[in-house]
Amino acid sequence: MRRMRPMFDQEKFQRWSKMARKFHGQDFWSSIFNNSQAKEMMNSFSELLGEEKSFPRVDVYQTSHEFYVLMELPGVRKEDVLLQVVGDRLEIKGTVHNPYHGYQVHFKERFTGTFQRTVQLPDYVDHNQYSAKFVNGLLEIRLPRAGETPAKTLNID
Repeated sequence: MRRMRPMFDQEKFQRWSKMARKFHGQDFWSSIFNNSQAKEMMNSFSELLGEEKSFPRVDVYQTSHEFYVLMELPGVRKEDVLLQVVGDRLEIKGTVHNPYHGYQVHFKERFTGTFQRTVQLPDYVDHNQYSAKFVNGLLEIRLPRAGETPAKTLNID
């Protein structure tokens, strides 16, 4: 019996997807789709192709006067993270170092390397009144709502 050819070349798609994320950030699929079902479908598709999910994982909460952003960054030092507010976006860049550099890897699930992620906020923020700190592996960022403001780099306490 003849073997069926796949509908598409998985390796080529992975290369294309990696290049797209390089230019558009880790949340590439989220920038294309607004619908949560479409996002979930694309996350499932990405998992099938062996692609990593967006890193770091982020939750955004809001009140009438501020936003709370929680980021999973266990083992990451504040010196290895750069936060910047640009309009109504929070940009996160950083590095997760391998704690066992030089060791042979037997099994690995945790992400190491450089990362970049942009979080779209529902409104502009006052970057002069923010707070950012690490608590139990979570980076907690408090950003008060504000009118339109210029870009600013944030320090982590």
